[in-house]
Amino acid sequence: MRKNRIGIPALCLIIFCFNWGMAQQILTVDNASPRRDTDGQIVDAHDGRLIRFGDRFFWYGTAYGNTNGFVTSNHYRCYSSEDMIQWRYEGKLLSNQPKGVYYRPHVIYNSKTKKYVLWYNWYPRLWDGQFGVAVSDTPEGPFEIVNDNVEMANSAYGLGDFGLFVDDDGTGYISYNTIRDHMVSIEKLTPDYLGSTMENGGIIAKHVEAGSQFRRNGKYYLLTDYTCCFCNSGSGARVYISDDPLSEYQFTGNINRYPGRPAPELYDSVAAGTSYSTLVKEPGGYQAVDISLNASIEIGQIELFLFTGNRKGQCGEVSNPRVHPEFVTPAFAIEIWNAGEWNPIVPDTVSVSRYALGERLAITFRAEASRIRIKPDSSTTPFDAIYINEVQLYDVENHLLSILEAFVTGDGIRQDPIIPAQQNYVMELRTGEGTEYIWMGDLWGSASDNIKGHDYQYWSAPLKFNRDGTIDRLKWHNQWKFIKPEDE
Repeated sequence: MRKNRIGIPALCLIIFCFNWGMAQQILTVDNASPRRDTDGQIVDAHDGRLIRFGDRFFWYGTAYGNTNGFVTSNHYRCYSSEDMIQWRYEGKLLSNQPKGVYYRPHVIYNSKTKKYVLWYNWYPRLWDGQFGVAVSDTPEGPFEIVNDNVEMANSAYGLGDFGLFVDDDGTGYISYNTIRDHMVSIEKLTPDYLGSTMENGGIIAKHVEAGSQFRRNGKYYLLTDYTCCFCNSGSGARVYISDDPLSEYQFTGNINRYPGRPAPELYDSVAAGTSYSTLVKEPGGYQAVDISLNASIEIGQIELFLFTGNRKGQCGEVSNPRVHPEFVTPAFAIEIWNAGEWNPIVPDTVSVSRYALGERLAITFRAEASRIRIKPDSSTTPFDAIYINEVQLYDVENHLLSILEAFVTGDGIRQDPIIPAQQNYVMELRTGEGTEYIWMGDLWGSASDNIKGHDYQYWSAPLKFNRDGTIDRLKWHNQWKFIKPEDE
């Protein structure tokens, strides 16, 4: 039932500014406060999607209440809003759902049949997963079940998390994972979106879940990562890109995992001192330094400041003519991140100078990059570890560049999620500055009252795309703003 009571004051600020005499409405997305409906209740809608139909946003999700999420009381809800701030509860999506455990509601609109189509994942018995499909004449429902056991190409492996995508030509696709081995693939829907054509592009990745597909500038994107299952730590977000909606997807990196151990001392402006990061020699070679810049810039030189004050000595070996080993300056391989992979750079020159407790290496080359990896050459360096005080990058005009982040990476270093959320959707958002893409995820275990239905959701600031189509890493924002289009 639709609620008509007057809503509580919005927790998020709506600002009005003027540009050439025209009023622009700037809306604030708040990730730090609970999102509430117009009755003041915390919105209980998870692992679904937020999508715009007409002049309103519709938020579809699973309501968990005060449960652990693995119960038959789960049900689907819909909320709507004009501004993504004040949410009106529209009611349940399925009024008479068969008994089972329900997850992942996704609604799309079919412009040919004029129907709103709900796909959902449900389990008559855990973990016998299957897909159901239902239809409605309105986006808020209620929806009438058409088929509660849709046959898919991989139905024999059990059906789990999924996402829906409608291409510019109206063709519908479903990206889904199986229960067995959590294999993710993309399948083409029938023209009425009520079933599968059984045209499947093949397995893209295994042991993953919660795929979300979208299109931008002629490229197709699929975001997914390891299984999370209500985990507090959150899942990552691997990015796969293709020129074809069904297949040929190439992995281009994970935008929701730190590449390694944070190393802020590598850009703290202390070039010669006793604070350093350690690169350990592992079976596969040395750990590396992963540097991120604020933008893609043509680089002319890298300076590395190495700490040499802790060389091992031979205490008590009186007959040894050298107490300390001689200096051996490590050689470094330089790589830049481009088109989803690391590409080696051949330096023009390498020069070395020494000072008390350290060495300075100046490596010159010309290459445009926003991300650089620096790794010692294990074949020419005899040490178990290398210590770096500072890394400084210069452009081709010898201007010092601002480093955004530095990490120590390696096979034995855990890659933790940046946003501790389980991905649920990538939303296409039309703004006054163009179309943006918003990454969304459930922050499981975040509710201060420990009620699962009150767990927060994280809605990212617009994703940042590089010129080659790859996506920059996510970053936490308590709040971010966007301009509402003037024609709304």
